[in-house]
Amino acid sequence: MAEYIYIDDLSKSGKLAISYHVFDALVNEALSRVKGITKSSKMLKKDQRFRLNRPVATFIHRGIVHVLVTVDVAKGNNLQTITSNIQEEVNNTLLLATETVPFNVQVRVEKIV
Repeated sequence: MAEYIYIDDLSKSGKLAISYHVFDALVNEALSRVKGITKSSKMLKKDQRFRLNRPVATFIHRGIVHVLVTVDVAKGNNLQTITSNIQEEVNNTLLLATETVPFNVQVRVEKIV
C-alpha cells in the first residue's frame, strides 16, 4: 500500500506528495457536513437517520485513492438516498481539494438499527 500520491506541478519543477492521512481528514470533514451523523453514540436519537460505525478507511493503491465509509442506518430511511448523499459530499470535497487525483468512494451499510 502506498502512503503518498504524487501530483506534478504545471511548471514541471517538482512533485507534490499527498499522504492518505490528508484524504482521511478531507473525508471526515465532508462527513461532518452530512446531516444526521454521529460517531460515538450506540443508540440513534429521534432525528438521527444514521451513524458511523467504523467511519473511514482510506488507502492508495496503483495511483488511486480508495475510500470506504461504513455506516449504520436507522430503520425506515431510504438507503439509496443516504448513501448517495454521503458519496456526493465526499466526491465534491475530494474534487475541490485535489482536482486531478483519481479516487473511488464506496459507502457500505453495516446494519440497520
